[in-house]
Amino acid sequence: MRFSDCTFGRTLILLIILNIIDTIATLYWVSEGVASEANPIMQNWLQVNVMGFVIVKLVLVFACALCLWKFRRRLLAHILIVPVILIYLYVFVIHCYIAWLSFT
Repeated sequence: MRFSDCTFGRTLILLIILNIIDTIATLYWVSEGVASEANPIMQNWLQVNVMGFVIVKLVLVFACALCLWKFRRRLLAHILIVPVILIYLYVFVIHCYIAWLSFT
């Protein structure tokens, strides 16, 4: 299964957008005491320095997206993008569910 460069690029853009949404939503839910960061490593960053948390979270995903784009001609990049995007979509659904519970 291989995606066209256009589809692969759009998928990476979606990944970056979902990461930004996840970062903002996580900051909001944590500040409101509604939820906590599920990733223990990122939880440590969040406790130590909020700006560090934001920078690390955004830069790591962006760097991984760049690596996937660089290797977009390889089958492994196409295989790896599928579970990554599914995980971020799942996280997005969780944020939507938390919002639904919080605002209804």
